[in-house]
Amino acid sequence: METMKPEILSRETIKPSSPNPYSKGIYKLSLLDQFSGCLYVPIIFFYQNKDGNNNSVDISSGLKKSLSETLTHYYPLAGRIKDGATIECNDEGAYFSEARVDSHLKEFLKHQDVRDLGMLIPGEIPSNGSKMGSLVIIQITFFGCGGVAIGISIAHEVSDIAGMSAFIIDWATMKLGALKTRAIQSAVENPTRVEVVTALIYRCEVAAASKLSSAGFLKPSTLTQAVNLRKRIIPPLPEKSFGNMTWFYTIQTHAQESELEFPTLVGQLKAGLSHFCDTYGKIFTGEQLIQLLFRKEAKTSPNDDDQHVNNYVFTSWCRSSLYQADFFGWGKPVWLSPASIITNNTICLTDI
Repeated sequence: METMKPEILSRETIKPSSPNPYSKGIYKLSLLDQFSGCLYVPIIFFYQNKDGNNNSVDISSGLKKSLSETLTHYYPLAGRIKDGATIECNDEGAYFSEARVDSHLKEFLKHQDVRDLGMLIPGEIPSNGSKMGSLVIIQITFFGCGGVAIGISIAHEVSDIAGMSAFIIDWATMKLGALKTRAIQSAVENPTRVEVVTALIYRCEVAAASKLSSAGFLKPSTLTQAVNLRKRIIPPLPEKSFGNMTWFYTIQTHAQESELEFPTLVGQLKAGLSHFCDTYGKIFTGEQLIQLLFRKEAKTSPNDDDQHVNNYVFTSWCRSSLYQADFFGWGKPVWLSPASIITNNTICLTDI
């Protein structure tokens, strides 16, 4: 299958439907926001057209109108990064482009290539990150069959995936013109499927790395797991709390086969999360945050031991409200995916 080349139909900036209440105000980025780096998180939603409406003008108009209305509730997203610590809430808006491809959605999903995924997000994303312009960058791509892909990239400095999910779901809800109640999901049985799948992938990654090494032996490895702090701190924050409220805990395995036994890895993940939550999650103060930041900086600073340790970073989008994003009344997306993983040995778990 040849690489897909979408035809760009239009480009524009969507401004909030009404001025934000803090006109020309400043939104201060937290330490966690600033520590997230100048990068975008790209997500693509795929929808099969179930109502027979192939009028791209109508579809696009509804998306732009609802986006404009949603931005009034997330006014920092319509602003611009002023410096490394603040956003100027100037209502400049979100970048919005439309594209068209002749392909059929079913065929694309059956034979999709990672290079094709990159074509479904705006190519104008600045290489040096969100300091250059829009904090929300969107591309709507219309397939020849009537299917639609919505590529959304949001600056990580402004929020983590949970906050981004809140914005996207509110946009989809606004588009449908209906208010939907979203209950906080109850805890799943232990061990969680994320823990099980993470342990399995990590075990396979370490084993594969040992086979590829010239020495042919197991190197020490670390597994770093992202944690959503919203429900883990006291008092807990609402699921739709916007901003970066994610941190990490790490487990380490050495060159012993026993440490890579599947039940052992699952137990380490569960114990690591429990220890993190008991130590930091329940009493996450500003002073502890600074200590964590300095500790992470010290661990990530280059040293002679880095070449002797394999590092793997895991994050999970499973059970995210992203999967409920219904923009057209056609139901949930048939598939969604991060458009790219920007760092090596980074694994993002998603629901099928």
